[in-house]
Amino acid sequence: MKTIIPARLFPEAPASPRSGRRLPSRAPALNLYRRITSIMKTVIAFFFLSLFIAAPFSVRARTVEYDLNIGYKTVNIAGKTVRAMAVNDTIPGPVLRFTEGDRAVIRVNNHLKEETSVHWHGILLPNQYDGVPYVTTMPILPGASHTFTFDLKHSGTYWYHSHTNLQEQVGVYGGIVIKAKKKRIRADHDMVVMFSDWTNENPLAVLRTLKRGDEWYGIKKNTAQSWDRVIKNHAIVGRLKQSLMRMPPMDPSDIAYDAFLANGRPILRLNGLKPGDTVRLRLINGAASTYFNVDYASGAMRVVSADGVDVVPAEAEILPMAVAETYDVIVTVPQQGAAQLRATAADGSGFASVILGAGKIKEAAAIPPPDPFAALRSGKKMTGMNPGGIRLPKKLHDMRPDPEGKKFTYAHLRALRSTRAPAGRPVREVVLNLTGNMNRYQWSINNIPLSEADKILIRRGEVVRFKLVNKTMMAHPMHLHGHFFRVINGQGDFSPLKHTVDVAPMATTVIEFVASEDKDWFFHCHILYHLMSGMARIVHYQGSEINPALAKTKKKSRTEIDDDHFFSWAELTAATQMNSGEIKSANNRNEFGLEWDSDWKDAWSVSPWYGRYLGRFLTVFIGGDLDEKEKLGVAGLRYTLPLYIKTELRVDDNGDFRLAAASEIQLMPRLFFSWNADTDDEWRYGLEWRLTKMFSITASHDSDYDAGAGIRMRF
Repeated sequence: MKTIIPARLFPEAPASPRSGRRLPSRAPALNLYRRITSIMKTVIAFFFLSLFIAAPFSVRARTVEYDLNIGYKTVNIAGKTVRAMAVNDTIPGPVLRFTEGDRAVIRVNNHLKEETSVHWHGILLPNQYDGVPYVTTMPILPGASHTFTFDLKHSGTYWYHSHTNLQEQVGVYGGIVIKAKKKRIRADHDMVVMFSDWTNENPLAVLRTLKRGDEWYGIKKNTAQSWDRVIKNHAIVGRLKQSLMRMPPMDPSDIAYDAFLANGRPILRLNGLKPGDTVRLRLINGAASTYFNVDYASGAMRVVSADGVDVVPAEAEILPMAVAETYDVIVTVPQQGAAQLRATAADGSGFASVILGAGKIKEAAAIPPPDPFAALRSGKKMTGMNPGGIRLPKKLHDMRPDPEGKKFTYAHLRALRSTRAPAGRPVREVVLNLTGNMNRYQWSINNIPLSEADKILIRRGEVVRFKLVNKTMMAHPMHLHGHFFRVINGQGDFSPLKHTVDVAPMATTVIEFVASEDKDWFFHCHILYHLMSGMARIVHYQGSEINPALAKTKKKSRTEIDDDHFFSWAELTAATQMNSGEIKSANNRNEFGLEWDSDWKDAWSVSPWYGRYLGRFLTVFIGGDLDEKEKLGVAGLRYTLPLYIKTELRVDDNGDFRLAAASEIQLMPRLFFSWNADTDDEWRYGLEWRLTKMFSITASHDSDYDAGAGIRMRF
């Protein structure tokens, strides 16, 4: 509204016609009026200026809505028709696009016959919308919906995925792009590429295979470190030292995947690109357990952002991507033909391709698989697991540039501005040892799985420093929900901010963050099968209260992750001279078993037992020893010696003791030699040739049943 004031409401006094003198002045009143008028004009101007300034922001602070429908989908991605899960009928789900400052309203509709959930990976949002069932958010029940509403405080490349059981592996994931208000990085195109891994197996069957200690996946992807390869690679001494310390062979990946994908397909072609165009590729590693090495055939990639946060640009010929990390890179489309961007699985078992441009394709250089015998040949003192404890390297791993200058490392990441916490804040240091038992496929922190662990307690306002000490032979991508942390990488005040950090085998990485939230937040290894086997913790802000509904539910379940689940399997052998078998069911601390053998006639023996794990190598047990002659109760100890020799000392109810030993040696990738013997003069040795995951051919010689050959089946 515009206010009009008459120009001469208080006119200057005219001169007196009689005296020629001016009338008495009204200056005091006029000055007062002018002051009031000036103030009113200032107030009105400020009001309209505020409206003018605020108007654009009110327009930009828009509400962006999405509906995500999670349901079943039949797919054939890698040569076999299987039932998967999809978001809006696609794998991966749709890319959700926002602008910094938007309000996101996302309705998730569950069309499954089981619970589901969605976690918004890397996004800072209110605790109740973080999406971890029973920790921050209630699960979405079958047929139900849940609406997530949160304001987007920052920009960057992120992603979403289910945090329920193993749903992420079968398709419940997708990308998120939050564009910055002010465009800092220039490129002709802006595209999302999400890498993932795919198995035709049911993920629960995959986990069961890992739990039973089966070597099949190493055989399938040809990474088995059998003795013929040890000898060929001149690594006998190193392998013996490794076995003496009861260290399993190192493999970058536990699983043999059937395909590696870019945006849901093995080969992705990016359309609409012209020669010489620059492309901002928002790379997301949405794999369940695969690390990728990314390289581009048409020059180095320019890394401009990591985990959604812009960094000082740095060149990368080979860009390693841990599970759940995101990187934004700038690449140039070749002037002639097309170029391949290749994401190679860290174990060398396959890759996904992205094609930029048209015409003849220039392929990226093949990245050779890692040499598992290099460390064994080096002659250096091994820094692995041993009966006396762990000897750790003194220097932080992966914090120095690659000596050949080809592989990008965390040492290249530098923040655009200081990330150091304000001075004077209290510092809390928490040492977290990343631990595991590959023989029984149990993963933990400080040797305690999530199901048995207390929360990590922190206080709002303090600086929290996590010292992550990896005491295993596998890398672990550790992700903290609801926070960005500094990775201490030698860049001082300009240490980069991330939400996921790779902790390399037998190495130490330090991260720190300002505790600025409240309630409970999840911290875990993002290799899905490690998470489901216990490598996780809940970070709790002391003095804060969580949702009462969650608190009530947590009395029954700490999270939806049942790392203490019982897994069962069986092994049956039908040979010419005998038949034998074993059925076993085990969780973190307990195991139940039944073993038997027979000569197909009247000779037989059956041994039921229950065992309790006391440590990585020690178990106590009770059970029975039944045959056609007598029936005895037994109790004893089982202990794994160096060289992975399994021993058993038992006593029966007659007071008789027996000592037994057994071992298995992988002579060739598919050929195994096994033996066992005891102090009762019973023994057996034999060979096994693995045909498939389920079937083997066997030949054996037994003290009670003589020699023969047969077939072994695994269930």
